[in-house]
Amino acid sequence: MKRYSVTSKRPTHLLGKIMAVVFFVCFSLQGIAQNNTHKKVLLNCNVIDCTGAKLQKNMTLVLEGNKIVEIKKGPYTGDTNEENVTVIDVENGYVVPGLWNMHTHLSALLPDPKHIEENESLASASIRAGLNAMDGLRHGFTSVRSVGERDYLDVAWRDAFDQGFFMGPRIFASGNFVSPTAGHRGYVEHGADGVAEIRKLVRQRVQKGVDLIKIFSVEMLQDELEAAIQTAHSLGRHVTTHTREPDIYRAVKAGIDCIEHGYGITDETIALMAEKGTFYDPTIICNLSDAYIKERENRLKTLGYANDKEISYYRTLINYADERSQEHALYQRQALKKAVDAGVKVVLGSDSMPIGEIGILEMEQFVLSGVSEMNTLIAATRNCADLLGVLDKLGTVEEGKLADLLIVAKNPLDNISNIREVKMVFKDGVSVNLDQPQGTASYWDYFSTSNLKKGFLKEAENAAGFQRGKAKQD
Repeated sequence: MKRYSVTSKRPTHLLGKIMAVVFFVCFSLQGIAQNNTHKKVLLNCNVIDCTGAKLQKNMTLVLEGNKIVEIKKGPYTGDTNEENVTVIDVENGYVVPGLWNMHTHLSALLPDPKHIEENESLASASIRAGLNAMDGLRHGFTSVRSVGERDYLDVAWRDAFDQGFFMGPRIFASGNFVSPTAGHRGYVEHGADGVAEIRKLVRQRVQKGVDLIKIFSVEMLQDELEAAIQTAHSLGRHVTTHTREPDIYRAVKAGIDCIEHGYGITDETIALMAEKGTFYDPTIICNLSDAYIKERENRLKTLGYANDKEISYYRTLINYADERSQEHALYQRQALKKAVDAGVKVVLGSDSMPIGEIGILEMEQFVLSGVSEMNTLIAATRNCADLLGVLDKLGTVEEGKLADLLIVAKNPLDNISNIREVKMVFKDGVSVNLDQPQGTASYWDYFSTSNLKKGFLKEAENAAGFQRGKAKQD
């Protein structure tokens, strides 16, 4: 039912031709992955392995090739002068598994005040998706799950990263979603109707090389829902659904693997999810009220993480584009805490982009919702690998696993926002260049419409296109 390996041979696509163009456009932004055959010794590490074990202080990690081959207390006892050995003193940094963002749309823009997505070419969308993914890696997100993307561009970027042409996160790709006609509140104009068409669409997605199937189950009839799940499982892919009650309960009962958003999720459904082992991706960051957005920004200002006015401005604009009522926001926040307390395997996903900053905001929202720092880290690492069926290779800091690591300067168990203090990122045993130039513009410029001096809150409201007091519920 779950993926069997981190990488495998996959079919090639016409999109590869477009990626050739992307390669030359982006080559100056990200170099080809470095040779990864030598040994790296990380000294003076504090390890949070995300297995649930306590913090391990004064540890040494040995990476050989792309794997963690040794974790031991105390100094390194080998020969540091031997050939092909690099010794790195992390200076009492905190080592956690590479983070995961489990709900991404790599090329999406919300809001889109410059109307970039209107009639946008595939090449343009692909470039933005790649920039988003690579920026996410520099924030510590070594793996992402794409849950709805146009023209299989997520599959193409997955392959480009896997092949080493760019240094980017591991991508677990869904391609486009599976939905009946007029699904997702009428958003899907041409969907699949009836059991036969649903089965065919799932098979076509798998034929194109996807790692999972994303569905909109709210509008599906029972036989269509069961057909989507059964067909995907028969082909070794897990199924996740964008849904709300009462459909959440129905989807869980039918054997869905993961719930996205879970609007209005009930205590009864939470209990059933815990019983059946269904995963939950709550995307709290896109379920915030005006009060919670201000709470978040005031907290970050107090901690000193609001000094970059551009980032503060645009992350606020993005959240107001998806603003919810206080009643809705409180309900979803409480539901997350109930799910964790009930033993549901919760994973971390931001939905809103970019992957890096908004993904970190999601971690902070977990803690603001009452989830412990340890359980938040587990939701951003171990549980994600478990859902994808790669827990034997990823998701924790253990000997024999792939060396996807994030090293931060301060203890995230003391304050989850310490995850922002990035010292180093390793993906597949390779050290990521955190200072890689990105040209004269930043990813945030996709959202830019006017000078910041005009006041970010007013522009956030205007650019997001919402009216106060009429927040969305779903």
